[in-house]
Amino acid sequence: MPNKDVVIKIIKSTIPILWLDTSVIVFLTRWKNNIGALEQIQKDRIGRLYDQIYKYTRAGKLICPLAEQDREIWVERDKWLDTIHNLSLGISTLPEKDITDIQFNTFMEGFVNNEGEITLSYKDAFHEDPVNEIYETLKSPVFVTVNPPILFGDGYQKKLKNNLLTELDKQREKNVQAGVSFEQQLAKEYMGGVEALFSCFQDFLSGSDDEHLNSMFGAINLNQKLAMWNKYTGNSHDINGLISFYKSHYYRLTPYANLSCNLLAKLMIDKQPIRSGDMMDIKHISTLMPYSNIFITDKAMSTFLKKRRFDDLYNTTVCYIGDTDVIDGFFSKLNK
Repeated sequence: MPNKDVVIKIIKSTIPILWLDTSVIVFLTRWKNNIGALEQIQKDRIGRLYDQIYKYTRAGKLICPLAEQDREIWVERDKWLDTIHNLSLGISTLPEKDITDIQFNTFMEGFVNNEGEITLSYKDAFHEDPVNEIYETLKSPVFVTVNPPILFGDGYQKKLKNNLLTELDKQREKNVQAGVSFEQQLAKEYMGGVEALFSCFQDFLSGSDDEHLNSMFGAINLNQKLAMWNKYTGNSHDINGLISFYKSHYYRLTPYANLSCNLLAKLMIDKQPIRSGDMMDIKHISTLMPYSNIFITDKAMSTFLKKRRFDDLYNTTVCYIGDTDVIDGFFSKLNK
């Protein structure tokens, strides 16, 4: 019988991890470089946040990593990167795909073995233990950072992003007109992962993908997942077995699937058009939020995550930059 009472345990870092939404880093960069007009209350909040992060990272009491937020930054990119590098001390997370693959493989193994408890660690999101990394960095008079290039150039990324937004927004409008409920859309999103996987594979075989890159990556992804299924079960090319995992509650409990599907369902039934940064926000939230101690995002995302009680589920303080009492309370604990 499948185990319906699966306990998820996430080991948090002994040094708290603070994650910043891309838009928050934009505000910090504008404040730091005096770019554009900011209201005085914004200057006060942003300046205090920057100073506190700067203070506690250099005291070895806080980790504020770069987590691929730069993938959606094309304007004032060097200044933006300078801001996060000053706060991260060169510490960065694994790429999104690596983090999701680790979660996927861990929960797949749990499904195959019918495990009652599944453990993830903050270390699963990093190249090396950031606790050791920050200690080593602070021993040195300098720290090394890398300005990552925009994959395939900003033109390609903008086109990819705009095409995706256009297609998603068309479907969102259809959903709104049809009166699709959140729960209906959520059920659809949970199966969206496996449908997209096989759709990309078929596009690759037929050559119907104009760019070819997406379908090629989809084909590689499917083969990787089938290989992992074979590792845990001994059944090679068992597509039906892989699909059974996607349909299981183990897959739905995978943090990146649970978070991304809930957030996508919210967007896809909303009367408001999907915003430019929403899809990247979902990727960041679904991969990094469970491992963070405090997660500073925008107001709408913060409200939704708390409404669905993801902050309680993953023991993460979720807030937006205007939650000054929450943020100040977090930093006050670092003084103890």
